[in-house]
Amino acid sequence: MISTAFRLPEAPSPTLRFARAGTVQSPASSTSAKAAESAEKPFEIKASSGKEQARDLAYKRLERVKARMDALKLMAKIDPKTALKLAAELAREMKGAVKAYAEAGGRNVSTGDLALIRKQAADALEARDAAAEAGIDTASMDAQIRNLGLREEDAMADHGFFEEVKRIVAGLKKARQDIRGEAITALNPPTDEDWKAADRDQADLEREIDRAASGPAVSIRI
Repeated sequence: MISTAFRLPEAPSPTLRFARAGTVQSPASSTSAKAAESAEKPFEIKASSGKEQARDLAYKRLERVKARMDALKLMAKIDPKTALKLAAELAREMKGAVKAYAEAGGRNVSTGDLALIRKQAADALEARDAAAEAGIDTASMDAQIRNLGLREEDAMADHGFFEEVKRIVAGLKKARQDIRGEAITALNPPTDEDWKAADRDQADLEREIDRAASGPAVSIRI
């Protein structure tokens, strides 16, 4: 399953809870034990398709970079030249993770995109409840709400991934600033060529992030 290391702190919407539970109910009328149990589980996506598995691998690459950031911070104070090479290496690894995630259908989803999906889901739930009270068959509405729930879950994963990417990029920029400061008094500072190579890797990473499609896509599991 896709790593939960980058889950959002907010709670999933009623639509997402009911989609996970395999049933569709209004928030006010939900008393299903299955839905309640599902709502308590940590956010996760099961890697049941090739694209989901590719996204899972991209998450793991991101985790590996994150695990090495502390080493980069320490290295910047001890050996700026080696630290700069490590920063460039991490930028290349990040670029590969972002590219793999985007090629597997991942998108750079904003908080506003998530809010829009949830509004659509809330409107669908309200319409479904009104139809049920009027005695209208809600089968097609139930399917639509389940699809919206899956779409929200994918959007949450995408948003979490790119939020973590932004944090790591900020950490790399801060480390580069520290390296530049420490290099002033270092016995073996980075050369101009070292900086040019590192700058290229950092720029390539940021271009890859900019190339990632924005906005939520239709769920890759629908």
